[in-house]
Amino acid sequence: MCIFERTWGLVLEQQLERKRRIALESNKTKRAREKLRREWGRQEKLITPEALAETVEKIHQWIASHAAQRVSVLSKEIKLFDQNKNAAALSKKVERFALSLSKSYS
Repeated sequence: MCIFERTWGLVLEQQLERKRRIALESNKTKRAREKLRREWGRQEKLITPEALAETVEKIHQWIASHAAQRVSVLSKEIKLFDQNKNAAALSKKVERFALSLSKSYS
């Protein structure tokens, strides 16, 4: 018996042992699995280019209808980074918290 045959035999034996340890699937589990597969298949059929285009159109309509509630970023100054090199200045609340922490640990 060559090494390949011996190794292949061990592999097959290990696979059989693994199968013996795993309990058989119950009928209830099999039915539930098949039901899920059918449902996923139905849902997959609903995803079409037309359905995606319709959804995109709905999103655009929603954005347009809520445009009045949007905050203009151009009129509001937002400064987080200085050209991604330095972080923005700490807020007063964070400065007070840092100061209190440094006092409590010194």
